[in-house]
Amino acid sequence: MIPVLLLAKSFLRQNRWLLLAFVALPLLLGAFLWSPHQSASRQDVAEMVQQEMFYGIAVVTFLASSAIYNEKRSRRIIGVLSKAVSRRQYLLALLLGSAYFALAYFASVGITTIWLVGVSYTVLKTALALFVRGTLASLWAAALGMFLSTLLYPFFAAAVALLIALAPLGFKSVNMFFAPAAVLMRGSDDLVNVMPFAALLSSLGESFVILVLAAQIFARRDVAVSIE
Repeated sequence: MIPVLLLAKSFLRQNRWLLLAFVALPLLLGAFLWSPHQSASRQDVAEMVQQEMFYGIAVVTFLASSAIYNEKRSRRIIGVLSKAVSRRQYLLALLLGSAYFALAYFASVGITTIWLVGVSYTVLKTALALFVRGTLASLWAAALGMFLSTLLYPFFAAAVALLIALAPLGFKSVNMFFAPAAVLMRGSDDLVNVMPFAALLSSLGESFVILVLAAQIFARRDVAVSIE
């Protein structure tokens, strides 16, 4: 597990400026709603949070989808895999690094929500729900994007993953086993503080299964071939 954590740390270091900008985004958007004289309108905050949820999932998915491509392009992947690191561990590290992005970003979303609406028990529960929902929805979409990136060009992999993850939001009812990310996204526009634990567990479990499938395909790819 130590090699996985070290690789995830390296992934964060390589993308540190993107991470900084990513975390600052919710605070920057929140600054436009903030007033020193009164709390922001709950409806305005809810609309802003809904946008931030979509931004977060999209960025994390694109980041995960392009991770393998960028590693192959820089040739780092060859050096890493030659050091007794399995390809499954390698993909796990990249997904974990993407999950760190989601954790930091949705923590920022939660803090911004508390800052704008005001501190109360209900708001704290809402911020926690947004954090957990957003992080696990991003993890599921990122895992799917990484899986598809073993078959498709990164941009198309991310686009297809986001379509699969978010398109079910257009339906009245959504099956949490087929579209857990959409189930977790629902309610962000109303600042709900309920966490659907079945959908959370489904998202976590399916992310692991998708990662295993991605590792099976990735194991058959020739990483030594130049993509330039």
